[in-house]
Amino acid sequence: MSITQSFFVLTLAIFGAASDNPIADRKCIVISDGDLVMHERKSGQEFPYYVYMIPKGTEYDDQRWILESVGGDHYKLKNKFSGRYLVYGTFDYFLTAGAAVREMDHFKFTADGTGKYDISSKANGHPRSRGKNWGVMKDGEKHYFTVENCQE
Repeated sequence: MSITQSFFVLTLAIFGAASDNPIADRKCIVISDGDLVMHERKSGQEFPYYVYMIPKGTEYDDQRWILESVGGDHYKLKNKFSGRYLVYGTFDYFLTAGAAVREMDHFKFTADGTGKYDISSKANGHPRSRGKNWGVMKDGEKHYFTVENCQE
């Protein structure tokens, strides 16, 4: 293999790997934990706008989150269906609101090297899955979620 071909292959590998990284400004992501996916409850449902873990199935916009950079390595998470932002709510439950202006509602994604990410806020809170059809709560311990690009 010539030097030019080697350089070309290396360049493709680097840019191919970079494009697979789901964590970047304006990227659409889906956050899951095993066979459960994080979604925002709709306005007509019980506990509207709270964030729950539900069984995976067909991917819908209420399960999709758009990353919006707030500088550095932190992001706001905007729900694609409602346009509302992931925030800490009452009693440490996660829900969505019209704005994510508090620093505690800005999140960092730390990779574990296997495709999973610990999601932490600037206030060092971590979302935690509590199981099927349960609300997502804040925790002080790391919890690794699978984060993938949306299937659009």
